[in-house]
Amino acid sequence: MFPSLKINFGKVVSRTQETHRPILLISRGRGVAVVQSLEEYEKATEELGFLRVIYQGLEEASDGNTV
Repeated sequence: MFPSLKINFGKVVSRTQETHRPILLISRGRGVAVVQSLEEYEKATEELGFLRVIYQGLEEASDGNTV
């Protein structure tokens, strides 16, 4: 647990890189942001883009737009 992001920013970043998992930042008991490593962010963004293309293709196929 990290009591203050201002004080422990380096530890938070190191933890995301070590665990390959995002860290939820909480303020007043509510989630406000997520910190994750750049590598994991880029991987997730690429995967999401791939899934969007697949979904779009399935939608077009179901609409009869095939070649």
